[in-house]
Amino acid sequence: MKKLLIFSLLLAMASSVFPQVGNEWKEIKPEEIGINPINLFKDGLALTVQDGEKANSMMLTMGTLGYFRGKGMLAMYVNESRYTYDLLMKNPYFTVEAFPEAYNEHLRYLGTHSGRDGSDKIKDAGLTASKTAEGTPYILEGNLLIECRLVYTGSWDEDKLDDSIKASYYRDGVRRPMHQQLLAEILHVWVKE
Repeated sequence: MKKLLIFSLLLAMASSVFPQVGNEWKEIKPEEIGINPINLFKDGLALTVQDGEKANSMMLTMGTLGYFRGKGMLAMYVNESRYTYDLLMKNPYFTVEAFPEAYNEHLRYLGTHSGRDGSDKIKDAGLTASKTAEGTPYILEGNLLIECRLVYTGSWDEDKLDDSIKASYYRDGVRRPMHQQLLAEILHVWVKE
């Protein structure tokens, strides 16, 4: 009985430290996502991954949703120079979140600042980090939450890229870092009701 009481107290403490996806969220199947994936990425998402004791997030604007080998999948392209890319290589679990239009400036902040300096970028953007039941970080203010597990990473073969795409990696004759191809299994999807 004493062990059960201690476990219940620890669970209550953990829940207060890390709020979970609550009652305002409804879990849906990946195929029930009602947003055109082109518009979803065009508007921008937050990609959030664990960074030690805190979460780190970046703005994600390149990717799509689809179906691969019997599973809902998220394909995305992240520049290898981004701090979030380094974190994804250490931890395959992450979330992507869409936001109401009122949060455009918050999302833009995530896309123009780095967490590499140890700052709490999510807090600095005026947003609130939380965790799913599995412990994957996400941002509370979102209205679409997709929890994922990275299953593939790959580099572009620059020789096989169309010249119009390849040219976008050069500015003033200097090659910028390439984006990496990342494929993630969709584990859970929630929408705010």
